[in-house]
Amino acid sequence: MARKQRAQPAPGPLSRHPGLVLVVVVALVYGRLFFAGFVRFDDDLHVYANPFLNPPTLQGLGHLWRHVYEHLYVPLAYSIYAALAAVGRVGMRMDGSIGQSVGLSAAPFHAAGIALHAVNAWLCWRLIRRLTGRTGAAWWGALLFALHPLQLESVGWISELRGVASGSFVLLALNLFVLSRQTAGRATALRLWGVATLLVACAMLCKPSAVVMPLLGLAIDRVLLRTPWRKALLGAAAWAAVVLPVALITNATQDVSEAGRSLGWQRPFIAGDALAFYVWKTLVPLRLSVGNGRTPQAVMSHAWGYLTWVLPASLLIVAFVYRRRHPLAWLGALLFVIFLLPTSGLVPFTYQAYSTVADRYAYLALIGVALVIAELAERVKSRSRLSGGAGVILVGLAALSFHQSGYWMTSAALLRHAIDVNPEAAFAYNNLADVELGNGDLPAALADYQACAQHDPNGAKAYINLAEVYTALDRPAQAEEAIAHVEHASGMTADDLSNLGVVLMKMNQPARALPALAAAVTMDASSPAYLFNQGNALAATGQLSEAEAVFRRCLALAPGVVGAHTGLGIVLAESGRLPEAVAEFRAALALRPDDPAALDDLKKAEALLQQP
Repeated sequence: MARKQRAQPAPGPLSRHPGLVLVVVVALVYGRLFFAGFVRFDDDLHVYANPFLNPPTLQGLGHLWRHVYEHLYVPLAYSIYAALAAVGRVGMRMDGSIGQSVGLSAAPFHAAGIALHAVNAWLCWRLIRRLTGRTGAAWWGALLFALHPLQLESVGWISELRGVASGSFVLLALNLFVLSRQTAGRATALRLWGVATLLVACAMLCKPSAVVMPLLGLAIDRVLLRTPWRKALLGAAAWAAVVLPVALITNATQDVSEAGRSLGWQRPFIAGDALAFYVWKTLVPLRLSVGNGRTPQAVMSHAWGYLTWVLPASLLIVAFVYRRRHPLAWLGALLFVIFLLPTSGLVPFTYQAYSTVADRYAYLALIGVALVIAELAERVKSRSRLSGGAGVILVGLAALSFHQSGYWMTSAALLRHAIDVNPEAAFAYNNLADVELGNGDLPAALADYQACAQHDPNGAKAYINLAEVYTALDRPAQAEEAIAHVEHASGMTADDLSNLGVVLMKMNQPARALPALAAAVTMDASSPAYLFNQGNALAATGQLSEAEAVFRRCLALAPGVVGAHTGLGIVLAESGRLPEAVAEFRAALALRPDDPAALDDLKKAEALLQQP
């Protein structure tokens, strides 16, 4: 059981209602995010252009529960997205922040992220109080968890709502787990543990980084609760049986590019550097950005990459040496490390092509920091000194978080800040140019695509996009030069091939586009977008029966792809099957009733149908 605690003063007026106060504090610091939009940083893949969520249907959800999507199996997270998408459906409109027409409002997603973060802060407070028996110490730890600027990426980024939701299940599970250990009745304890185990499964189905739950339970059992080894290991083994299947699926589907790979002997150094980064940013949370650029190659190409592990290792050793006198700090250090293990670089993962570290990976790791803060707060005898010093620090953190939230209001602000922090962030130039191209600012898009190519000369993406801009600027010779560069590139992804095909279509070369589009579908036959693009090229080259088959495959996967209904309708009309064409145009219009093009296609087809 948890160690006994010395008597504490009565809680102040704020900590008598921690839930309400945390809601108010979170709303004040993060509230303006409610008015933020989507960002051109994976929000298209996961939300507003996700073919299985636009519109949300039971068939689309069923697909996400049965299949991996974008190298992740997180069907519960996508179910949450689907519910929010159903609430946030609006008429199609041009969103200048992302340079694209969307039919969703970002407000419900941001509201959910802010609300869940407030809930998680309260659950953090409950967990620390259960472990320590001290309301005040838990209060200071929960406030740090709520206000630290490292949390901003998770709260402000709609695509990372899955991480915040997973955090809710993790914290609920840990609270019930501790309660089950502290409950005298065996039957009640088993019921609580059973519910906690179900919540562990839910956490995994939102984000696979919850794979560390068995280690977390084992650490809490042994360090603070003094659970016998046999009982603690049995509990950890049961949780391992729950998390490992999803972890194995994720590991099998992770596509790690050359830029994200590392040699086995390098990985401990990469992981040590990642831990050092998080320790430093916890202490000095300045210049936080989505463009850290701390790839394995970047770390291993500098002498400091072999030394940074000394900082976290030293702190961990100090915590271990004083573990008997300060067990809460020792547990906090363990939890900090354990939460970060899945994304430390010991096991390669997809995002390492951009960076091993990211602010969002520290979201739950700050629970460990909150435990350390609770230990420190417990040791301060003067209540006024504690309130004054901690208050100043927390106000400073809140001010930094509020300032940081401004970067998440628009794509341009987010991406320009990423470039300011890391001028080598090629993806930021590319995504910023995507926004500018969508908004018709061709000169700005050209400059940023050129900057992307300069910082990533071996990548295909920038040159594909350069070909598109040159085509829009009516500079065909330069477009061909860019395409030639792409055709000699190695390691092209399915996304690169499909985008190459789309650009060749825009260059009025559909026959030349077909091999690239076919290769993309071969690499990933489960992508409705790749099938849709291939169907368009087949139709443009007059291969109507082949186009029909591909459009039908696309719609079998994702019936909500409006363009596939329209494309199939056009193919059917050109094949002389007008009644079937009308049915497809009506299906497109039912999905997007405010689409004038779909309405025009339907009227033309119906007029032809009525002719003798």
